[in-house]
Amino acid sequence: MRMAPRGDRGVTLRSETRRMDFDKNSREARLDGVKHWLSFPVLYFAGQFYVSRMDLAKTIDPVMRPERIPGLKPVHTVVLDPGHGGHDRGAVNRWGSEKNYNLDVSRRIRPLLQEAGLRVIITRSRDQFIPLEQRPAMANKFGDGTIFVSVHFNAAGTRNSLATGFEVFTLTPRGAPNSHDSYLTRRSFSLERGHKNDHASHMLATAIQHAKLGRLPMFDRGVKRARFAVLRGAGVPAVLIEGGFMTHPRDARLMHTVDWRERLAESVASGILEFVKLSKEKARPKMLAQYRAEEQGEIAASGFDYQPLEGIGRLVRPKFAGLSGWRRLLPAPMGEEMPPFRLEYEPAGWVQLELWASAGEDARAAVQHEDSYLSRPREWPDPPPAWPGLRGWRELLPSRWLEETFILFAPPPGAPVDPDAL
Repeated sequence: MRMAPRGDRGVTLRSETRRMDFDKNSREARLDGVKHWLSFPVLYFAGQFYVSRMDLAKTIDPVMRPERIPGLKPVHTVVLDPGHGGHDRGAVNRWGSEKNYNLDVSRRIRPLLQEAGLRVIITRSRDQFIPLEQRPAMANKFGDGTIFVSVHFNAAGTRNSLATGFEVFTLTPRGAPNSHDSYLTRRSFSLERGHKNDHASHMLATAIQHAKLGRLPMFDRGVKRARFAVLRGAGVPAVLIEGGFMTHPRDARLMHTVDWRERLAESVASGILEFVKLSKEKARPKMLAQYRAEEQGEIAASGFDYQPLEGIGRLVRPKFAGLSGWRRLLPAPMGEEMPPFRLEYEPAGWVQLELWASAGEDARAAVQHEDSYLSRPREWPDPPPAWPGLRGWRELLPSRWLEETFILFAPPPGAPVDPDAL
């Protein structure tokens, strides 16, 4: 590939059919037109650009040389996982609940894969709750030749958010931070079951992202990394796709349209079938440009060809004449650049950071049934009392409060205790 430096801002590598774009101090890279979030930022030193060995091995190499992915077995089974279900509704907007959209799209994907001769297992075929750990377990029991695809829709923290577009997640490599994190903790170095399929999972995610963006023009949020429970527990190539934002007005209207959900299902199925073809014939999956060339007329006729960011520049320029671009006015999820990266092993308060990270990663579905919430074991048991014979106020509290309380004081022996005052 020929190198084309862009001063000290970045570098582009290209050949007749392939292209890679990197920016200085950024974790964002574009490989063949699709955004990929690197584990570590690209560095610039003494006139040279440097990319981490981990990104070279876990991100760049699988995408640029998919036929050399080690240990890739011919795929014969696909496990589709409609996220959420039952009392776990997922994201909600004025049109409906995420759990219903997940199930509808999965049901549309299934016959398309079955027509291609694949065995398709769906983790839930109705509105029911399935614990997180049971979902990848269904794929694990089929062993080699199986892939796991979890179907979700995204949501931002506020209604009518500007956050929009497609993204797809694979398991974060061992020793790397998640795409949305800028720090390393002890958990970053934990070996998970899904790590043995890092290369294959990333290529599966890439194939699906190319197909989605090529057949449904949307904002590209990229191929990302996270330690979601369904990805950690999968012993087969596994991805989690996000089919747009339920909190974005235009995304929400589109996903409520039957024709759009059908086309999304066809796009996901196309990406899966391209990966299946790679596993059997070592044939490189189709890329974004090929999909766009083949689907140009159909996309134009469908009415789905829109630019999600169109018009933003015209709206802000009259108010901020001296601003170089509208991008600076957008919230963080819409920005191209990640915040400055901090490589901190065991930063201050790392225990709390790990707890927050774990809660955020597993918040897509409840781990336990509602009726077992109050009886769950405590993660951090109380230390043994310093004075075992001392009767404290904790004994007067109902058992269901014990998890949420801590010792503030203990009355002196023989002192009267008023439960109402406590």
